[in-house]
Amino acid sequence: MEKWTIVEVLRHARHDWMNQLQLIKGNIALNKLDNVNRIMDKMIVEAQQESRLSNLKLPHFAEILLTFNWEPHPFQIDYEILSENGELTVDDQMLSNWIQSFFLTLEKVVVPLQENNLSIAFEQYQGQTRFDFEFNGTIKENGQELLKKWLNNQEKMIKSVNINKIDLTYFSVEIIM
Repeated sequence: MEKWTIVEVLRHARHDWMNQLQLIKGNIALNKLDNVNRIMDKMIVEAQQESRLSNLKLPHFAEILLTFNWEPHPFQIDYEILSENGELTVDDQMLSNWIQSFFLTLEKVVVPLQENNLSIAFEQYQGQTRFDFEFNGTIKENGQELLKKWLNNQEKMIKSVNINKIDLTYFSVEIIM
């Protein structure tokens, strides 16, 4: 993972905001006000999620998620924090190392240059940290088995893995830490 300078972070954040403002401006010019409202609603939700993530007291993990889409990867991520209280009972460094390892594994099994997206939802649930990963995109032919094997070998790092489904275009996995 690249170490970002403050200037680089501000440049990327400004670039993202400018893209959103250009979309709004273009839709206003075309008098597509429904699209403007949709874009603005999405921006508000994303800003709320970024705020929640930043307040989790997991700075390394937050940095990984906040900056992931700024670098070239064969998939993009989005995330949703389901916990209202804004706390997770998990070690920041351990979680950061695990999520980076998971992302590296996923990079090996997805077909690049496709529309690949990983959605991550997480929360504090019954005293444990629960993650739901849902991937939509294209997985390499042998990627399913490699991903299953990697997930099943994570007992040292996580409490449980529940693989709901893995096929060539989709997977759903629940992790308890």
